[in-house]
Amino acid sequence: MSKQFINEAFWIRAIACLAVATTHAVDTTLANYEYSANQLEEHLLILIRFMAYFGTPAFVFLSELLLARSYPNYVPQGFFKKRIKFLLIPFISIGILFAFLISHSWQEGLRQAFVHIFLGGYYGYFILIIFQFYILHVLLQKYLRNWSPKIALSIAFAINVLYLSFFNFTEPMNNAAAEYIWLRGYWVPFLGWIFYFVLGYYCGKNFEILKEKLFENKKKILLLPFLSIALIVVLVLTEILHVVSSKRVDMLLYTMSMIFAIIAITMTIDRVPVFIKIISKYSFNIYLIHKFILYLMPTIDFLNPLLYFVFVYMVAVGGSIILAKLLSKVKFSQYLIGKQLVVPNDSDLSRGKGS
Repeated sequence: MSKQFINEAFWIRAIACLAVATTHAVDTTLANYEYSANQLEEHLLILIRFMAYFGTPAFVFLSELLLARSYPNYVPQGFFKKRIKFLLIPFISIGILFAFLISHSWQEGLRQAFVHIFLGGYYGYFILIIFQFYILHVLLQKYLRNWSPKIALSIAFAINVLYLSFFNFTEPMNNAAAEYIWLRGYWVPFLGWIFYFVLGYYCGKNFEILKEKLFENKKKILLLPFLSIALIVVLVLTEILHVVSSKRVDMLLYTMSMIFAIIAITMTIDRVPVFIKIISKYSFNIYLIHKFILYLMPTIDFLNPLLYFVFVYMVAVGGSIILAKLLSKVKFSQYLIGKQLVVPNDSDLSRGKGS
């Protein structure tokens, strides 16, 4: 199959990557200014973090959208081997390195490394989710092709809502295992992301129709993110939902609205800006590296929390790109920080074609 690209995929990947970095930059800021930030600054940072939580589920959506576009009937030979080499091995490498970075002894580092790799206990857990959906894509694509999209999406949405609601609205049993599962263990199983997978599949298979529908309803589509984030704010302020992560049940609507809004806006832009191409190219590297930089960032007393957030955010994203570029010259670096993605010239971009 010849390599083809769609502009909107670069936008979604870049914006989702920046959103993930935003959530972690806010976490770093709130941790470093825990006792010095005023209430307004703290609430604004928390709002920014909630607005950026769509990043990780958007990656799940995009991964399946591209699979459905590129491999509608079968995956090529070597599909899993390539992804093990350049996704799973970097996940393991970074998981081990980050474990020892945050630990104070070899024993603690080994224990953390086990949790990171086998339980998805660090920010790289997304890779474990993606691999589950690679397997599901192979197993389910022949069924998804024949099922009604409305029925399949409705069932997937219901499963996703029920799964997240169980962990969002119930308390764990009084033991360490249950507490870990309720804290973050439930993040890894595919049931918590199944709607994004099915949505990505049908959007990938029917991308032209999707764009037509978004164009016809553009004003409504652009309003949806504001309405869905307003719902999240209400649920937070009323303390109906206490979960602080992208695994909130209300994030299903917000993420879908953000994805559709991004496509609706960017499908009218003929050329992908250089900045978006760069972020898209280094997105996986940024994803793996930026937390190392944020973890090492000290408090800067002369900056207020909001300026500090902007500063560490720019250092984390920019530093990740620079470090990835430097390390790319080192042999086998792709097994540590992953590969840079292919970014085509403008002449190679074909509107509405799969990548």
